[in-house]
Amino acid sequence: MRGKDILKHALTNQIDDREIYMKGIDHSYYYEGYYVYKTEEL
Repeated sequence: MRGKDILKHALTNQIDDREIYMKGIDHSYYYEGYYVYKTEEL
């Protein structure tokens, strides 16, 4: 599978879903080394 295909498979059309949006923020912070809080707890 090519990189383009992997990215296409990972995309979602649920752009208005708050939970998915918050998970994206959590994963972004986790990648940077911050994992003390989850966005749903704030």
